Amino acid sequence: MGQKTHPKGFRLVTTQSHVSQWYSNKKAYSTLIEEDFFIRSKVDEFFKDFLSLSKVEINRIKQEKTDKEYVNITIHSLFPRAKEMYRKVIKYFSENPETENSKAIAILNNSKGNLKRFTSLILKRIVRNLIRYLQIKTKKNYLIDIKFIKNPFEDAALIAKFVSEQLEKRTPFRRVVKQTIKKVQRTEMKGIKIQVSGRLNGIEIARSEWKRDGNVPLHTLKAKIDYVHQRAETIYGVIGIKVWLFAGY
Repeated sequence: MGQKTHPKGFRLVTTQSHVSQWYSNKKAYSTLIEEDFFIRSKVDEFFKDFLSLSKVEINRIKQEKTDKEYVNITIHSLFPRAKEMYRKVIKYFSENPETENSKAIAILNNSKGNLKRFTSLILKRIVRNLIRYLQIKTKKNYLIDIKFIKNPFEDAALIAKFVSEQLEKRTPFRRVVKQTIKKVQRTEMKGIKIQVSGRLNGIEIARSEWKRDGNVPLHTLKAKIDYVHQRAETIYGVIGIKVWLFAGY
């Protein structure tokens, strides 16, 4: 077996940057690492029904005069699709008794006109609830910004989530991988490699299979490689998914 290096960690000095950007002394370092993990888990929990998250960036700014710490959270996620948001918005208004049912009826009657407005309204409400929750827990000031990704097949995390969802629906893995690669070929990405491991198609013996299209130069430091691993929890067991995406030099 060869020694494998994480593609993102390998390029931290050149093309990749840290997801958490802050500086601390030795005493507070471990506490802030735990706090970052807590923030990411809560962001995932609050937005799981509405957004498909790619990554969460955390930047801490400390003011010397007031000695207050401000935490800037940037959420990168897929731009909400109209069909999915239509169902989710209706479900949200039906499950929340504090909102009027007339709003849900208005969406049903005039879906295109009101859908964007109510989607932004719900996201603002979730952001407000999340900031309030984090402020109570950590006693710090928070600012949350959401950046939307228009094409899901230009981001490794969203590609892995798409493959995971298809495998959980019991779609044959070869068809899923070929379909994903065809969609990536329509983008400006230079190459992709997808590996799936586990009880593929429900067979008794687990194995690994991978497929590559284009170039994926893992040994070149200046190459912009986006890498992620994902778990698909099927009825046969857990299937591991790895995606390498080459965006160019």
